[in-house]
Amino acid sequence: MATAKGPQKPEVVILFTLGDFSYAFVRELETTNHGETVLLLQQRSRLGPEGNYLARSLPPSSPKHDPEALAKIRARLEEEARLAVYLDHPNIARVLGRTVAQGVLYVLTERVSGTRLDTYVTAAMMRGVCLSAGFALHVGAEVASALHHAHTRTDEQGRPLGIIHRDVNPARIYLRWDGSVRLTDFALARSLLPGRVATSVPRPQGDAYYGAPEALLGEPMDPRSDLFALGLVMLELVTSRGLYSTTTLRASDLEAALTPAVRAQVLAAHTTATVAELPEQVDDYILRAATYTAQEVDELTADVFPPLRSILRKLLQRRPEDRYPSAAALEADLRQALAALGAPYGPAEAVAEVRRVTAQARMHKDVGGPTAQDSEATTRKLSADHITTAPGSSA
Repeated sequence: MATAKGPQKPEVVILFTLGDFSYAFVRELETTNHGETVLLLQQRSRLGPEGNYLARSLPPSSPKHDPEALAKIRARLEEEARLAVYLDHPNIARVLGRTVAQGVLYVLTERVSGTRLDTYVTAAMMRGVCLSAGFALHVGAEVASALHHAHTRTDEQGRPLGIIHRDVNPARIYLRWDGSVRLTDFALARSLLPGRVATSVPRPQGDAYYGAPEALLGEPMDPRSDLFALGLVMLELVTSRGLYSTTTLRASDLEAALTPAVRAQVLAAHTTATVAELPEQVDDYILRAATYTAQEVDELTADVFPPLRSILRKLLQRRPEDRYPSAAALEADLRQALAALGAPYGPAEAVAEVRRVTAQARMHKDVGGPTAQDSEATTRKLSADHITTAPGSSA
């Protein structure tokens, strides 16, 4: 007589070993627009499973990329691992190391327990509301602190590393279960590390919807470009609107307002975007970056809490020299504005606010909308992959 057998446990596939731990494959999360695959891994020791981590991986060959493109992607991932040595801040997600196993490059990072900011923006939009000025100020101050740390790093000889994140957007910012904030993914960061690989085409890096005008128009970037992007994030939090939205504007009207010099710059940027195979809507963002006015920023922020309104209007200046000179100066004003709210607002208040928003948004789960008009702009749902409400929650 046959013996009944219970369900078979899936075989544990160990991808690599780093230090005293091995890392087992759990599942593939995504393949990014930049060429690497993001994996969810389980850390294991002699005592058993220890927790989940993320790894960006790149094989030695790929049908999607020619050898030259693959070499540049690999060099960029290697550079991120090298930069991690200099990034040691509580608001920056840690890169734990890199290794190569069977020809595959792995860059191991912590898996932030928390929720991406774009999920909360979507939840608020599902309710037809915006997040509070207090929430935007809290998140903004914490991200500004992280950016100041990155922008001011030096090497062992005291030489500036010139780090610019270049991809500050709601999908790169997490609110953790305790209300603390994490800025993630320096994979697209620019730095002055020896041996870095320069981009052959001066294309916008990261999510173009949150790009500074100089990033979109092919002009030199500096740390103030990250501050502009953070300004766009905070603007969206408190208004559910973006500076580069073109839903009520006609491209022909915008183009008619261009001077010959700016028109040539916009055409060159459009050509660059085409060569770099960026999504078609990036052309709209380039045009808006060249044509938006201070009056439009004033109108977008007219109903915002006055201290935050002043900060946003300074952050969203077209010329970098008219913005905040540093992330430290921005952080100081954000914390001063927090103090002016009239009631304490910090990690506990941020967690309470987003719990209310997400709980009510689930009542409208048949409704959704993108937080940005980017290449991934399909309806975003609240999901377990994005939301963790308590420490130690599993994927």
